[in-house]
Amino acid sequence: MQITKTLFIGAVTLSSTLILFAQQGNQPSDEGHKIEFTIKPYQNQWIYLAYYYGSIKALADSAYLDGNSKGVITGKEKLAQGIYIVASPSKSILFEMLVSDDQQFSVSMDTLNPDVSLVFNGSDENQRFTDYTKFISGKAMAIESARKEMEAAPSEEKKKPLQKKIDDLNTEINNYRKGVVEKFPESLLAALFKSMQETPLPPEYQNPKTRADTLAQYRFGKDHYWDNIDFMDGRLVRTPIFDGKLKNYLNNWVVPDADSIIYEQNWMMALGRNDPEMSRYLISYFIDNYMYPKIMGHDKVFLHTYERYVANDNPITNWLNEKQRKTITERAYMVMANQLGAPAYDMALVDTVGKVKKLYDLKNDYIVVAFWDPNCGKCREELPKMDSLYNQWWKKSNIQVYSVMVNEEAVGEWKNLIKTTGKGWVHVHQTKEMRTEEEKAQLPNFRQLYDMRSTPTLFLLDKEKRIMAKNIGLEDLNNVLKQKLNQKG
Repeated sequence: MQITKTLFIGAVTLSSTLILFAQQGNQPSDEGHKIEFTIKPYQNQWIYLAYYYGSIKALADSAYLDGNSKGVITGKEKLAQGIYIVASPSKSILFEMLVSDDQQFSVSMDTLNPDVSLVFNGSDENQRFTDYTKFISGKAMAIESARKEMEAAPSEEKKKPLQKKIDDLNTEINNYRKGVVEKFPESLLAALFKSMQETPLPPEYQNPKTRADTLAQYRFGKDHYWDNIDFMDGRLVRTPIFDGKLKNYLNNWVVPDADSIIYEQNWMMALGRNDPEMSRYLISYFIDNYMYPKIMGHDKVFLHTYERYVANDNPITNWLNEKQRKTITERAYMVMANQLGAPAYDMALVDTVGKVKKLYDLKNDYIVVAFWDPNCGKCREELPKMDSLYNQWWKKSNIQVYSVMVNEEAVGEWKNLIKTTGKGWVHVHQTKEMRTEEEKAQLPNFRQLYDMRSTPTLFLLDKEKRIMAKNIGLEDLNNVLKQKLNQKG
């Protein structure tokens, strides 16, 4: 069934497929679920039930509304608990509801007057949720109105009572949530309200004046960031709240290097390992976000996840199907051979006259390894720029280019192009015969060992052939070299 992307996100990559697949399983079968709908004025049309899974919204089921606008969604197994979306025949959101332990209830609504007409019968949890939604709607409008008045206020004196009004309204909202948490501590709604709470900064941290004050404020915020999140409550992964907090934490509170992220992942998994929903979600998240990371070197996080939770048919990820496990494993083997700081693979390729030129024979202080194709437009654009940098300052700084032409069918174009571009570089390629022999011997190819998925692909090596930078743009690579040479000088 085709669902519009504005509401439901399809699984278009392995990663999103993995996230969606991870949500399956571990659903208790006792009693099952039965949710009856009366949604006017829809007649003889389908409505849809969707669920959150992190940042993804996906189809869970559908109900056909008859001539009386009535329909039902039922099943022998219980639905996983969380926030669900009820969508119209056109796939627009009608309302959200909570699916908790009690999954035998009915809901009615008239879309001509949705706020007043939405009623749940047999679900105390959803009635509390509806009551809160109505309560918060009025408070939010009042806060927004006060904020607009503050923006237009001519003086600080005029702004003070408006700020007090906003503070008082926020206090009312927080007190409302606290009341639900105290009265119904084990409810899904209480878990949601707790996850929204932030630990307030102590007075001494609120107005930092020195760098030490700022660091103390940061440390307090980081230490108390997860105070109200229970990593043993898998219901939270089926809400948009937990995913947002996790992304914000990793992007804004954690030092952006792989080892720091791995440290955070380890304690999260230690807390959530006994909750199947949470464990599956965390593993999926770290595979999904670091398998092809945006930041160089963060694939180490993916590799750590693979080695600890996927490799050797680890039973903790028995929810992976064979195809997923194979794809993840192949990707892991692609990145484990070229981690930052590790020795690069020693290539022994041939030049234009068939003479072997080994990478490790180069004795320069720095080596730029460039994989390219004469028929690649981006390569034809970048190589002359690299040639200019080489002639301007790389050559005199003892920086060499090991230039690997990767298209076996373009040897003629390659020979013509390097007559005018890259003089002084080491130009090599792999012949078809060499590649065939390599495959017969079941040896890994440089394409795998250097994670070469497109051209141009650039690596930077130091004198000992350790990987300093990989899969990096020419401008960034040049900046790294400048930094390294300045440090050296």
